[in-house]
Amino acid sequence: MKIRDITHKDALEICSRQEGHFFDRKALGINGAGVQKIAVAFSNADGGEFIIGIIDDAAEPDPNKRWRGAPKIETFNSHLQVLSAVQPSLDISFEFLSCNGKPGYLLRVKIEKDSLVHKTSGNTVYLRMGAQSLPITDPQKIFELTFAKGASSFEDQNVNDLNPETIVDSIELKNFLNEYSPKTDPIDFIIYAYCLSSEKVMLEEFKQA
Repeated sequence: MKIRDITHKDALEICSRQEGHFFDRKALGINGAGVQKIAVAFSNADGGEFIIGIIDDAAEPDPNKRWRGAPKIETFNSHLQVLSAVQPSLDISFEFLSCNGKPGYLLRVKIEKDSLVHKTSGNTVYLRMGAQSLPITDPQKIFELTFAKGASSFEDQNVNDLNPETIVDSIELKNFLNEYSPKTDPIDFIIYAYCLSSEKVMLEEFKQA
């Protein structure tokens, strides 16, 4: 459990910092769905951090009075639990902030960017865009996000209803086999590649059985 004491200058900077693509701050009363939404959005974008325990600018114009932390660190247990429920697991780190003369503790959560597409417990994908955490509901957009993050590649995709002659007679395959050793006929190579692929699938199924 890491508790960091910060200066009044640093506390004012945190309470005054504008929300954006890499930063957000929320009041202590944020619910679990809201916490997951922000965390997932940051992870699916470029990473970022958010702090819980700072009330909104509209509720308190004076940044010196926006710090409204939790009286006990244990108050944040529910926030941390919902973060652990995100799938796949997030790459996160966190610390508690305190400041002499300021009420209670803040929770600072740092989200690292990774190659996976994350969803909330409600199975929703969010993406950070500017100062907003926006839902992505279009399957095609989610599919594109998996490519953008490197979770999938075109080599992993199955192509249905493809005429075998299209592959055998393709220029790409002929160019590849020109440099391939030993010398192999295109049809023989396709059959060999298919057998290897089938063995790989069977092996994966066996491991999961």
